[in-house]
Formats: sequence, structure tokens, C-alpha cells
Amino acid sequence: MSDININQSAVDIQIDPLEKAAILLLSMGPDAAANVLKRLSRDEVQKLTTCMARLPGVSSHEAKWTLQQFFSQYRQQSGISGASRDYLERTLDLALGEKLSRSLLDSIYGDVMSQDLQRLQWVPPEVLARFFRHEHPQMQAVLLAFLPPDTASSVLDVLPAAQHDELLLRVANLKEVSELVLEELRGTLDRCLSYVAEQAGARIDGVRQVADILNRYQGDRAQMLDLLRLHDKQMAVEIEKNMFDFDTLKRQSDETLQTLTQEIPGDLLAIALKGAEVSLRKAVLNAMPKRMAQALEAQIQSQGSVSVRKVADARNEIMQLVRELVEQGEIEYQLFEEPVLS
Repeated sequence: MSDININQSAVDIQIDPLEKAAILLLSMGPDAAANVLKRLSRDEVQKLTTCMARLPGVSSHEAKWTLQQFFSQYRQQSGISGASRDYLERTLDLALGEKLSRSLLDSIYGDVMSQDLQRLQWVPPEVLARFFRHEHPQMQAVLLAFLPPDTASSVLDVLPAAQHDELLLRVANLKEVSELVLEELRGTLDRCLSYVAEQAGARIDGVRQVADILNRYQGDRAQMLDLLRLHDKQMAVEIEKNMFDFDTLKRQSDETLQTLTQEIPGDLLAIALKGAEVSLRKAVLNAMPKRMAQALEAQIQSQGSVSVRKVADARNEIMQLVRELVEQGEIEYQLFEEPVLS
């Protein structure tokens, strides 16, 4: 993790900034660390907590040096700074009364509920959608209005399509939310967090796991899928889709990819490759004649923004074609990365 040179006067340690932050938070204890994490973005929290979890043993020299660095920088930068929200809230409550002070504070800091509801961005959209279904449509609209846009969009995708237009109209018509509705929203948030806690547990993508198992299965895969269809037809379809994941294209031989690029319409392939991994796109383009590859690359670049759903549909259509060609014996297809000996 670090290089340490100890001499009589100082300890010189080279530690990655992210590891410094991780050591500092671990030194604080859970309550203080939680207060810091609440003020970070989702991406920052993910990076920092991952680093905290994977941090190797920290020596006393490293911990002491990190804390000394922090307090040294703090002394240099500290002084009288802006008042905290808690300080202003107590002061304005005494001066203006609770209702007026809340209105003023909201104009300074933004709505309290908006900050509280930011926590829901960590909850899987399907879990939020299950909770939303039991709420009145107007409360659903208020919840969507306070969620980050990407989270709200993901939740909306999981809710029944027939409700989408009504919900979006309700959100669009929201101008202000009364204190009474805010109180109700706080209660709804508490219920939602309790519901999420009940649903919590180690997340396992069982369908993907079965697909990976079957890809390595030495027996009759087709027969096994037929048996699974007898138990649950829809689940068997999802397993088969995951067996033929779009990313598996990068594992294929040039011969297989050449056959596929001849069979797949260019427009469909251009959409499917939008946002694909560099290694996958390169594998496909390298298998094509130079002019065709250049034309496809230009088409991918020129098509602008493409919806995630449209890309997913294009990839599913391509992998359906791949399955058909495999079943017909037209191509050899490697479903998983086989180990090699060097």
C-alpha cells in the first residue's frame, strides 16, 4: 500500500489519496464516518467504501502519519466558516418561528426531503417499484419528483406502462408541496426505508448464475433447458438469453464473427455496438473487411444518442440470430472463456 522511510526526524509515507480518506474514516468510528459519507456523491461513496473494505493492514506509522496530515491541513484551512444548517435552524426558529424558518432554510439549502430521498437512489428500482404500487398515485408522483432523475426513470420503467402517462402528468403539474404533504411524505419515506430493510439481503442473480453453469455444463444442455421449461417456461427463456449474452461476441473467432457480420443487418449492428466495450467493438470491426469496418464505425459515430432500450432490443435480436445459427450448426460459438495453459 505504501513506501515508508523512517529516519530520526520524520516518517515519509506515500499513500494513495483514496486510501488516506479510507484510513481517516476508519479512524473516526461508524457514527462520524456515516456523517461524512452522507455528504458525498453516490460514486464517491462507492469508491471510498470499496477501498475501506479492501484496505490491507494499516501500520501504526501509516495511521499516525495520515491523521497528522489531516490535522495539519485542517489547521491551515480552518477559521470562521459558514454556519451549519443545524446552527441556522436553531437560530431562525427562535427569531422567526419554525414554519417561516423552514421556508427560508429551504430556499438556502434546498428541500430537506430532497436530501433525505437521495438515499433511495441506492435501492434497486424493482424494490422501490413494489413499494410504490401500494401508494396513492399522487404520492407516487411526489416521490418521483424528489428522486434523482435517473433513479426516477428506472423506477418508472418497472411500474406498469399503463400508469406512466398519468404519473408523468402529475409530476409535471407539481409546483409546490405543502407542509402537510411534506409531513405525509416523511412518513412515507420512513415506511419505504422500513420496507427496503425487510427486503434486504445478499443479492444473487440466480438466472445469470444458472446460465453460467449451463455454459460450462458437460451434459446435454438442450435437454436440461427442456427440463427447466417444464418447471418455469419464462425463467428458462431468461436463462437462455443470459447464456447468449451480447458480450460473448468478443470471445469468438474471426471466422465466426465474419459469418455473423454477413448475416446481421448493418443498421442493427451499429445500434447494438453503441456504448459497447472497446474490446468487443474492436473484435467485431477487426473481423470485417477494412472498408466495411470503416463504414460501420462511421455509422456508429453519426447516429448520435440512442436510448438504452433500443440498444438492448438490438442486442437481443442479434443474439436470437446467433442462437438460431448455433442450433442449425452454421457456426461454432464459444459461450464462456475457456482456461488456457501457458
